[in-house]
Amino acid sequence: MNSAFSFLPAWPLEPDAILWASLALVTAGLAGELLWRTWRLPRITGYAIIGLIAGNAGLGVIDASAGGLSRPLLDVALGLLLFELGGRLDLRWIRRNPYLILSSIAESTLTFGLVLIELTLLKVPTMQSVVIAAITMATSPAMVIQLKTELRAEGQVTQRLLTLTALNSVYAVVVEKLAAGVLHQEIYGNTFATILQPLYLLVGSLVLAFLLARACSLLVRRLPANDEHSFVALFGLVLLATAVAHIFKLSTILALLAAGIIVKNSDERPQLWPWHFGSAGWLLTVILFALTLTFFQWRDILIGGVVALGLVAARFVGKLVGVLIFTKPSGLNWKQGVALGVSLTPMSALAYLLVDDMYVLYPHYDPTLRAIILCSMIVLQIVSPFVVYRSLSAVGERRE
Repeated sequence: MNSAFSFLPAWPLEPDAILWASLALVTAGLAGELLWRTWRLPRITGYAIIGLIAGNAGLGVIDASAGGLSRPLLDVALGLLLFELGGRLDLRWIRRNPYLILSSIAESTLTFGLVLIELTLLKVPTMQSVVIAAITMATSPAMVIQLKTELRAEGQVTQRLLTLTALNSVYAVVVEKLAAGVLHQEIYGNTFATILQPLYLLVGSLVLAFLLARACSLLVRRLPANDEHSFVALFGLVLLATAVAHIFKLSTILALLAAGIIVKNSDERPQLWPWHFGSAGWLLTVILFALTLTFFQWRDILIGGVVALGLVAARFVGKLVGVLIFTKPSGLNWKQGVALGVSLTPMSALAYLLVDDMYVLYPHYDPTLRAIILCSMIVLQIVSPFVVYRSLSAVGERRE
């Protein structure tokens, strides 16, 4: 039986995860604003640092793996940003300037090749190296969109940065899923399942993307594009697509990015919600950057720290050289080409989710893969926002 005083809190007080999460969110917001106002450093850096301090490598007050809520939150936050990014990819522009697609293929291929060579030289197993190299092709969509919004950046370099980020994200997902199919054969030895696994993921995700795009197009034609009610409905459609992807074990990354691309390019005058989707989107972005680094643990450095440093260097060279090859033919000057190549270096939540997908399929797979990607993310999530900030400022595309 309860005591007559059971309405009083138990002593000692036991704060739950919501308290620590709310304190981390408040601190992340304040830290980001402090960095911006004091040193003009991107707010993202503050979000990432607080996530690192609050997570497994710091105070441990936020256990990102507890309760099974972290992955759905990451999927929703990144999914909305991927849908927005897809809505910025204009295939008509690529048809008018084919050097854009050549630049994209060059920087992604060089990144894949150089990272694969670096990992092979450091004795990382072949299939792990292929998966990691595929993941590193992708530039962080969340970071690119956040920095563009924060700096109000506009211009040739910014638009190409968004375009190349959308394209290399698609390449990364497709190649990683194909590599996962080969691993399926190594682990389970079932040839039929090996062939079916990547086909199911890729085709199923594209079908979901088409259905989402059609639903969004029908909705937008009947409601004003900037109306609050249409925003809520579109937001709900994206959440619904994320839930369906979870139920059928499809790729939320590919489905939402492809849906945005289809919506953008299936209509002569496409209309979507306002770019960077308001306060709700901003809050999810803060959660995305803070939560991603809570998974990092110091022991990851012992497992993959040295390899990660080489990976960061190889990736930087691959993206920069790949862009510079087609800088002049694509219509940029050398300064703009360098700025674009350097701005492609961010790597964040998308990379983590691709790694997490691997461990969902193969729970007992070698932990080295996760450690290498997490160590690389620590460096790039903290340093690359400042690099992108300076690059866009150097070519005069920052509009504060």
